[in-house]
Amino acid sequence: MSQASGTSSSLLDAIFLSEKRKNLLLLLKEEGPKSSDEIKDAFDFPWKSMIPQIKKLIELGMVIQTDGVYSLSEMGTVIATNMQFLLNTLKIYEDNRDFWSEHDLSSIPFHLLTRIGELGQCKVLKPDLSHIFKVQEDIVKCMLASSRIMVFVSAVHPAYHVACLEFIEKKIDVTIIMTESVFENIQAECLPKSDAVFSDISVLKLDLPEYKKEIQLFLDCENSHFFVSEGENKPMMLIVTDKIFALSLLDKHCRVDRHYIVSFEPEALKWGEELFAYYKKNARPIYSL
Repeated sequence: MSQASGTSSSLLDAIFLSEKRKNLLLLLKEEGPKSSDEIKDAFDFPWKSMIPQIKKLIELGMVIQTDGVYSLSEMGTVIATNMQFLLNTLKIYEDNRDFWSEHDLSSIPFHLLTRIGELGQCKVLKPDLSHIFKVQEDIVKCMLASSRIMVFVSAVHPAYHVACLEFIEKKIDVTIIMTESVFENIQAECLPKSDAVFSDISVLKLDLPEYKKEIQLFLDCENSHFFVSEGENKPMMLIVTDKIFALSLLDKHCRVDRHYIVSFEPEALKWGEELFAYYKKNARPIYSL
């Protein structure tokens, strides 16, 4: 083994084979320099057991001791930052492994996928078969408490326009990106039909003039902005507000399963906004049917 690979192995061992060293690096990164008393208070370890761990980090040049105060060196800060980044990514994947491994992630650009750890504390919402739309109802309730809403939608839902009416009534700023097929379906629904066929409109028991009037109301409202996606890779549903981030993806076999990964963390909302902006770049605005 070369000297370089031996050093690399030593650094990896120093960080990941000792919980005490790893936690100390993260503490100094998050809270800054600490005295020995402050380190003792932060951890439930006897100080004697911490001394050799600190000495090891000092020998490796990751920690500096000055007048009894311990802090990260410049490279120690770099290493601890990247270590935290990796740990966050691993936690996101481990906590929701089924979701990430069973769904098609191709609609998420790689530069954002590598930052998936920014989603923080997440949970997967799964619909009860006896209440298949309950998950969406729960998300809509959270959306109604928001001041701004961004949505990417790849499928028509019979209750979408009802929710949009509520957003408009509450004067919530709404931006919606839809796929070309969704937009075409909406346009088709607004055309006169001679044959009585089952459609989303019949489910809602709305006549054509009323439905078309409501759709145009969305388009004309100053608080609503509509776009049609012209990109190739698309999620099933993306919802980002100032309260919630929710993402639904097709599974590996291109099937819809109505599972949502959801987070309320501030960093997740920022991540979601970046993802929405990515889709918006490849979308054209629409103003009328």
